[in-house]
Amino acid sequence: RALLIIKKTLEQDNIHDTIYGKAYNQYGIYYGIKGKPDSTIYYTEKSMGYLKKYPKLRVKSLMNLAIGYRNKGKHALSIKLLNDAVAIQKKLENDPGLAIAYGELATNYNYIKDYEKSIDLLLKAIPLLSSPKNQKELFVIKQKLAGTYLSKQNYKFAIDIYRECLPQFKAAGDMQSYYLTLTNLGDALTQTKNFAPAKKALNEADAGLKQFGNKELLGINTFRTATLLAKQGDDANAVYAYDKALTELKASGSVRIAGMGGQYIDYLNKHKNYDKALKVIALIEGTKRISRANMGEQLSYQNAAAETYKAANKEKEAIKAYQNTITLMDSIASAQKKVAVDEVQAKFQTDLQRQKNHALEANNQSLQRQMETEKILIYLILLFLRAYWLKNRLQKEELKSIENEKDIIIQQHLHEQEITNAQKEIIDEKQRELTSTALRMANYQDNINDIIEKCNNMPNININDVKKDLQLLMKQKDYWKQFETRFNTLHPEFGNILTSRFSKFCSLLKLNLSNKEIASLLQISHESAITKKYRIKKKMGINDDAEFEQLLMKI
Repeated sequence: RALLIIKKTLEQDNIHDTIYGKAYNQYGIYYGIKGKPDSTIYYTEKSMGYLKKYPKLRVKSLMNLAIGYRNKGKHALSIKLLNDAVAIQKKLENDPGLAIAYGELATNYNYIKDYEKSIDLLLKAIPLLSSPKNQKELFVIKQKLAGTYLSKQNYKFAIDIYRECLPQFKAAGDMQSYYLTLTNLGDALTQTKNFAPAKKALNEADAGLKQFGNKELLGINTFRTATLLAKQGDDANAVYAYDKALTELKASGSVRIAGMGGQYIDYLNKHKNYDKALKVIALIEGTKRISRANMGEQLSYQNAAAETYKAANKEKEAIKAYQNTITLMDSIASAQKKVAVDEVQAKFQTDLQRQKNHALEANNQSLQRQMETEKILIYLILLFLRAYWLKNRLQKEELKSIENEKDIIIQQHLHEQEITNAQKEIIDEKQRELTSTALRMANYQDNINDIIEKCNNMPNININDVKKDLQLLMKQKDYWKQFETRFNTLHPEFGNILTSRFSKFCSLLKLNLSNKEIASLLQISHESAITKKYRIKKKMGINDDAEFEQLLMKI
């Protein structure tokens, strides 16, 4: 009947643009209820063309367009459109409209497993709907909040909110929301093993949803029924219900077939029914809907398919599925926001939920720890699989790491070489100073010899002249003492290694002084210097001069 009214409206001539805009928007909503997102997008975009000058009406079509893209699995585009809607509603100061936009945004974040962001948006929406005239919208938001807690496996709190919403939807005549809430309530009751009330809720939902002809919603409800039968151990009927659910989801073109199919494959894997699991994989792959599902549902499917391929010895397919799983895990991790659960819950200010928040906080913290533990376990498993299946890739990374380490070692070596060169320059400078001191010592000795020779050759020499020459020499430094101090500073171990008997003579050799220069310093003959050097070599068991000099240089 609704479709008939829409068509009759559009057949009229000379009606205002706002009437066309509203009618086409309703057309989009109709196809949304029917589970046909492509038609929803087509008619909603047509609606927006008529409503360019009317932002209050156009923003409604904008949000419905975002829902259409979400149902096609295009979550990033859907989120962008809804953020545009939020900006418009704020500008219009339309609190109820802003709350609805927040709610739709929360649904998107729930689909991509960013549950904290979803809860944050829903808690922003609830205070905006405090007026009694907005009760219907308020319970739509609360239903979404319950759905997020259901995804977070906080089943008891989700059950409380679902049961609170049911009579409100029924009283408002919103029967589709009523039956969809029953479906979700049945799922939550199944997870808490309340099988009898779960079955009652799912059966009522199945009968009611058939009135709308939405095969996607029917498929979801049938899948929840299959999960209930599996939990009860009724495997034969569970498989039948799972197959029926996939058939309904496939017929509707639903992207939910990937996530729910993944759960079905997991069930078959646990029962080692790999042949059946491979058939289910083939069915899902044939729909071409996997890439349009949200990341959480894709992850569920790829992980289950990988286990099936592995058990069936299909290594090539298993590797590809594991690679897809790793990619999805990385994408989900980057999409999620690290918002503390207790900080998010503190924003929930309604009197009705205040007492429940205390219990919810404790449950969520426990659940958070459990999820973190499971997440770590999954990462460890995936890391192990990556090491097993992607060995070549890891080896390349290791080689790259080795090259980096090699570069670091080369840089360190260059740095050490620079330090060594600097030290060598300092040593060379000290060596030159020491050699200069030694030569000054030689000059000092030569002056003494000149005085002695002068006395020998001049019997009548004036004693005062000799005294004056000696006083000049006395004023000069004690070069031997200075030489010894500087040499020991430059070569601290040299005197310890050689005996004191040879250290002075060898010290002069280490400075590369000639035999003649050494003889002058030590006041011995040139031949005595050669003989002394020969005796030292003999005591050290060395015959070759080059070997002896090389040894002195190393000390």
